[in-house]
Amino acid sequence: MIIEKIIIENFLCYYGVKEFELSDGLNIILGENGEGKTKFFEAIEWLFTNTGEDLDGLVSAKALAEIGDGEELNVSVAITTKQGNERQFISKSFVVNKSSGNVYDTSNITLKGFEEKNTGERTLSDGEVLLNRVFPSEIRRYSMFKGERELDIFKNTDALEILINHFSLAAKYYGKYSELSDYLISRAQKALEDSTRKSKAQLKSYNALELDIGFLKRKRANIVTQIKSVNNEVYRLKSEIDEAGKYVQNAKELDTINKRIHNIRSQIQDHNARINENFTEGLFDNQWILVNFEPIQKEFSKKISGLSKDKRSLQRAFDILEGEKKGKKKVIGELITSSIPLDINVPGKVHMKEMLDAEICKVCNREAKKGSDAYEFMLNRLNEYIASQEVNNDEDKNELFNSDYTSNLITMSSIFEDDLKNLRSVETSIKDVFDYNERMRGLVAQLEKDLEKEIEDRNIIIGDSKNKEDRLSDIMKNYSGWQNDLTYKNKLLSDDEKSLKDIEKELDSKILEKDKIDLQSASNFHVKTREIIKDIGTIFDDTKSDKFNEYIDKLQSKSNHYFKRINVDSFTGRIVVERSEINGNSNIDVQLQENDRIFHKPNTSLETSMHISILFAISELASEAYEEKYPLIFDAPTSSFGDNKTVEFLNLIYETGNQKILLLKDFLMTNESTASLEVKKEFKMVKNDKAFLVKLQRPFDPNNLETINTEIISL
Repeated sequence: MIIEKIIIENFLCYYGVKEFELSDGLNIILGENGEGKTKFFEAIEWLFTNTGEDLDGLVSAKALAEIGDGEELNVSVAITTKQGNERQFISKSFVVNKSSGNVYDTSNITLKGFEEKNTGERTLSDGEVLLNRVFPSEIRRYSMFKGERELDIFKNTDALEILINHFSLAAKYYGKYSELSDYLISRAQKALEDSTRKSKAQLKSYNALELDIGFLKRKRANIVTQIKSVNNEVYRLKSEIDEAGKYVQNAKELDTINKRIHNIRSQIQDHNARINENFTEGLFDNQWILVNFEPIQKEFSKKISGLSKDKRSLQRAFDILEGEKKGKKKVIGELITSSIPLDINVPGKVHMKEMLDAEICKVCNREAKKGSDAYEFMLNRLNEYIASQEVNNDEDKNELFNSDYTSNLITMSSIFEDDLKNLRSVETSIKDVFDYNERMRGLVAQLEKDLEKEIEDRNIIIGDSKNKEDRLSDIMKNYSGWQNDLTYKNKLLSDDEKSLKDIEKELDSKILEKDKIDLQSASNFHVKTREIIKDIGTIFDDTKSDKFNEYIDKLQSKSNHYFKRINVDSFTGRIVVERSEINGNSNIDVQLQENDRIFHKPNTSLETSMHISILFAISELASEAYEEKYPLIFDAPTSSFGDNKTVEFLNLIYETGNQKILLLKDFLMTNESTASLEVKKEFKMVKNDKAFLVKLQRPFDPNNLETINTEIISL
């Protein structure tokens, strides 16, 4: 069976109808993380499974946003397969009904299928039945793998039994014969026991022995079940510890580097918080807006001074005129001097009192003793000012200026003049803030470079370890715990095995004692019949074991065949598949050996190619068992390889035959000038039958799923 076409409609990031026309050889789908590569794998996975939960989360947000209220939307994944000259069409789908706004509901999943004969005749089929016929579930189990970690199928202790039951027909049939022989032995044993009871001899002892044997068998069964459970735990813990042992140093380094990254990020956050860019506050609250105010103030002061002088000159002329009119010679005498007097409020009241108390004119810095002309002049000025502040009800008095705005302006000018010293420091304050911000930005820029370097180092650690960061963190946290658990489980296993030996020894003794009574009391026919059936059962069990070993030998041979082809001209060592029997349970251990010794710490590409070789071997054995070839689908199986190693690897995969679909994030780069995703020129060296690039349609809003649509480009 080969997959000719995959059609995805409105599924996750695949908006609308998207088609992949595949070849029966090597198909490569390139895509960066988050561009739709893994969603393709998940679409196929969804088609091949029976789950129907969380349908809402499978709908393309873009497609859903574009349909109107009361409209429907189809979501589906379909494949076209070919077996011989016949084609099969299998589609899994559901319908979305939009009622209003973002409110919608989904219909039940339907799995449809139909077949097309080589004559062109089409017939409807049950979708699930058709899928299991063209691509059996037991085959799919060994056909789809997500990431490098899933390639090691033998981490599951039941994997060998499952493989043999599905792909080794001979071993499977002999297993059935063993079960049948066990049933016949039990029937023969019962007939023998019934014959013994008829003799009535030693019946009481015989019944007691049967009760003891039954109790010991149940006890043994419980112990065996417990041993199997503990043994599985021991196997799991050993696998975890063996794997962790390779990367525990990386985990320690990762923990250290993560702490440094956290510290750098904290410093960046702290420095960014210190950068003050609230310039609106500075402009007004800190008077930055007045940084160039001094020339304006000087011009303002000059104009106010001129205005005041003009006002006083006008007032002087007006007062002379008024004095002449009223005959106030004293006023005239005081005003006929050549100078223009200051405003009545200059100096101010407070300053005038201060000078009178000190008997000094602080304007000209000369003494003004009490009783002197100077003192009397200042006192008169003060009294005149005080009198000017009183309400004047003299209706006959004429005023030149009804309002004294000039004095307010003079006061304002004085205030500004006094504040000039502070304003002169504004420019320095602004410069200090900008210099500080620039220094903080410089520190942040350096810290970001340090952070980038630390992240690069972390990525190297994660890449070298084949584990994601969370996996390494788990290793660091769990390594000691796993070792303690293993010590405890081994102790428990040892105790259980000792108890089992004691039980079996006692059980053998009871059975032997019971057999003596059978030989003495039962008919010779029943005794011989049981022994013959026991011998037949032993033959079946031994043959089944031989068939198991035969299958393992074939698996090992074919695995090494692919292993050598994939790693041609490179050192590989040899894949060794070892089977062991523990309390009736078959366990399998896959090792990479050199010169009959375990090859410790193989590099990532070697280990990955070993697992893939085993999968290719299983695929070939499955083809022999089912007389049909099946595709292999891998998502990021070589994520830790470099481009050069990946080119070499893919070119060898290309030569191995069978349909393969590989999803890779390699050979991609972002064009610096256009910021677009492009395929590297190195990909031209990769042999393939079909190649595609999946990427998100640009532009899109990374915060809005309704703008997300993966497009497919044939390469």
